[in-house]
Amino acid sequence: MSANIKIPQTHHRLSIHIGVNGLSYVVEDSQTNDCLLWNNHTYSFPGNDYNEWAKEVGHVFKQEEILQKRFVRCDVMIDTHRHTLIPTSIFKAEQAIEVLNQLFDVAYLDEVNYSAIDAIQATCIYALPAPVNATVFKHQHKARFYASVIPLLHFTMAHKEFSRALLHYADSHIDLVLMQGERLLLCNSYAVDRFSTAMYFLCFALKQWQLNPRSLNLYISGPFKPAHIRQLCTFFPSVTVATSATDLFPTEILNLQYGPHFFPVCASSVEA
Repeated sequence: MSANIKIPQTHHRLSIHIGVNGLSYVVEDSQTNDCLLWNNHTYSFPGNDYNEWAKEVGHVFKQEEILQKRFVRCDVMIDTHRHTLIPTSIFKAEQAIEVLNQLFDVAYLDEVNYSAIDAIQATCIYALPAPVNATVFKHQHKARFYASVIPLLHFTMAHKEFSRALLHYADSHIDLVLMQGERLLLCNSYAVDRFSTAMYFLCFALKQWQLNPRSLNLYISGPFKPAHIRQLCTFFPSVTVATSATDLFPTEILNLQYGPHFFPVCASSVEA
């Protein structure tokens, strides 16, 4: 959809999803919850060079006039596998970087943030690439930055099926959330190079937690191909595209791509 329309950005929400191979965005009417426009840009860059990633993101901003306008509310989700949940009762802000360093390689300039998830009495600690954040911040001074797993987690918690999972498929990793009732069983990311690897990790996690695929409600998002969805439906009787109940796009592909933009996010995130 073209972004060449007049939008009173002071009254609307801009949602940006930044992945390693592309950037998508949605502008939502904050009063009616209507989706006003959406777009997606693909790019590629070598390895884990965050400066090159930031350059690609900067190119997208230069191409999109709407992204250069100042929005009062701007939520930015960045794909990162570097995140962990710990009980809020033992969380100490001054130890956030130390905790994350025990699990991942965190560069000196990486931004380590944390967000409280009150419903499960946990805090999510995550690392974001500082060059990418800085590129966005040049244009969106009120942007709030999240690991993309956070809105996925909130979406899964909001559903009430007893046994449920959410699988977000990205180009380099998957995000997987498992829940039973109000109990969070798993919230993790796994590196993948193809869809079959994603299937392996999904099945492995279900076996580890002794969850029956036949009674599981599976939600999916990301660049799934029709063949991928058919394969998932072979193993899981209940496969649903994860999207907003009110802001539906006209096709399944669009819902897979843009659905997470409407997922709830936490009230705030704090830099450690």
